Amino acid sequence: MEVTVARYAGFCPGVKRAVRMVEETLKNVESEVYSLGPVIHNPQVVASLEARGLKTLPEDGAAWEGMDLTGAHVIVRSHGIPPDQLEYLRHMGASMVDATCPTVKKAQRAAMRLVGEGYKLFVVGNADHPEVKAILGHVGGDAVVIKEIQELKDWWEGWPRKVRKVGLIAQTTVDLLMFRSLVDGLINEVPELIREVMELKIINTLCRNTLARQAEALQLALVNDMVVVVGGRNSSNTEFLRRICEMAGTRVLKIETAEELGDPRLGGAVRVAVLGGASTPLSIVEEVRDRLSSR
Repeated sequence: MEVTVARYAGFCPGVKRAVRMVEETLKNVESEVYSLGPVIHNPQVVASLEARGLKTLPEDGAAWEGMDLTGAHVIVRSHGIPPDQLEYLRHMGASMVDATCPTVKKAQRAAMRLVGEGYKLFVVGNADHPEVKAILGHVGGDAVVIKEIQELKDWWEGWPRKVRKVGLIAQTTVDLLMFRSLVDGLINEVPELIREVMELKIINTLCRNTLARQAEALQLALVNDMVVVVGGRNSSNTEFLRRICEMAGTRVLKIETAEELGDPRLGGAVRVAVLGGASTPLSIVEEVRDRLSSR
């Protein structure tokens, strides 16, 4: 079996930065150290950090009632945090360590700028993703989250007032094809846009590292019999990699660790590519490569 590992494997810069900040905080402070939800979307990395003392705060703020966070350090994970949660944790006495990915911060600033300039803001992404929740928190919820063109049509049909200015950004990790299809759909499939909207402003908030991984995923899917995508099951960027390879017509196996390689779908594959999500450590990707090479 010929095995190729993607060039863009291992932590992305934002995840690498967040993990480093957690490690430094655990090393340098004596108080309790928490992250608000999983610091990154990889259970193996989270488990390793928890073994070294990191604790995880529930994402639902109602669960913080009665907790004593005085003097504790709370990590703002790479996905960001709504400002009201940030201030509430400070009010509870916590010292905040901001590990928000710089690219995510750019998306937050873009959202605030568009809303501040009077644009009706649409965010392409998953409304349940913590990054999108943080973006919405920075604009007081004054935005519409969409992931398919029908959602956009339904919103427009149910909105009673005319819209003169539309702004569009994206969750940083959505796939480029999804973003482009919604931009095209906004222009070509929503007739109200032509009749009502005077200004359409699109700010590209997609992560460059994520785009590079997606482009490489497509290239590898086209020249291999099978692609193994390695990453946390709760990782949206890993799922987008899987979908891109599947759309190319290539067999895809999505796993978290090398222990899952007993899957019968590997049978008959001669050329296999291994991809890793942005929060997947290179060591896990290499372990998968070694296990495949030894078959």
